[in-house]
Amino acid sequence: MKKSDLILIVTMIVIGLTAYLILGQLTHQSETTNGTANVYYNDTKILQIELKDGSYTIHDQDKVVGINDDNSTYTVAGTNGDVVIEYKDNRIRVIDEISPRHICRYQGWSNSPLIPITCLPNNIIILVEAEKTDQDPDDITG
Repeated sequence: MKKSDLILIVTMIVIGLTAYLILGQLTHQSETTNGTANVYYNDTKILQIELKDGSYTIHDQDKVVGINDDNSTYTVAGTNGDVVIEYKDNRIRVIDEISPRHICRYQGWSNSPLIPITCLPNNIIILVEAEKTDQDPDDITG
């Protein structure tokens, strides 16, 4: 191994670690406790969950199969079967679904707009939106 190869390897490791730390910090800073989690089926909003208290708004009664009494689990109908969404401590995750590799179940908790939960075999996407404040820039001021 030449000296230039070693320099290249060390440089790539440093760049990779720096990018990992910066993206981790950005994701952590974007976490919200007062936002909403919007559940979509085929680009149509079917359920909206408030992250501050777990309250919800149903937008499509046919696709929302069931809601637990304490608003901790929400069941929506996907293409392959039901998708169960859990709410706890201002975060959401998918805990049960029917798909070949269960990728959306393994994505874990989310309360950040930068981390959507996607369950594409079931055509379910969960997007977290931060609460709008007066300090947020608008479309004109950027």
